[in-house]
Amino acid sequence: MRFAALLLVLAVCLCLASNALGQCIDTYKPGCKLPVEVGRPQRNCIDPTKYWMCSALNGEAELFKCQPNTGFSQDRNACISWIDWVWKPCIEPPSRPTGWQSC
Repeated sequence: MRFAALLLVLAVCLCLASNALGQCIDTYKPGCKLPVEVGRPQRNCIDPTKYWMCSALNGEAELFKCQPNTGFSQDRNACISWIDWVWKPCIEPPSRPTGWQSC
């Protein structure tokens, strides 16, 4: 009986852990801590119709939205037609916001 209860508790813990790990959402928001990030758009990795932009060093990255029927291309640093858009893995920004923690 104790063994069955232990297995049940273990199964519940594993389910909770896998759900918590599955909820990680990383938008790849840049930290705007390096000069190379200022004025350089960075793709939002959750929503390809949006991108991040640092307007000032050590400032907060702003989120911008592409025009309708377009997605942000990291290769072209611009919003392009969905017909031309190709999914690619996100590029890690040069810096991350203070307090950011990896998933």
